[in-house]
Amino acid sequence: MNVNVHQNIAYYSHLPEKALCDCVYCKNYYSQVKSAYPEVAAYLLRLGIDIEKPFETSPLEPQNGYLTYCCCQYIAFGSCSDTFYHKIGNVEFRKATSYPNTHITEQHFVLDVWPITLKANFSE
Repeated sequence: MNVNVHQNIAYYSHLPEKALCDCVYCKNYYSQVKSAYPEVAAYLLRLGIDIEKPFETSPLEPQNGYLTYCCCQYIAFGSCSDTFYHKIGNVEFRKATSYPNTHITEQHFVLDVWPITLKANFSE
């Protein structure tokens, strides 16, 4: 993986909150993921990626008070081998093969991160 950390930092620091999904499932993710997965957050931060600003999340239905996100995606500037694989605890990282249009013209890729399991806390 050849990541442009400075470009990632610039992208995530200028990404407005209003660009993020405001559904309860995503808000649940934003509010907990950094503290629930500090090692994953630190790894992404070394790449210049803000764990609290995913490009896409795919939550399953809540079960027993928890919500599992079977896939969380992050935009990364640079390049990545199709065979890239990394693991921290039970969380896996791979180059995504399916995702919505990013509308970004610079060289980039989308990183899949999964599974992420958080408390289902939907109180506003």
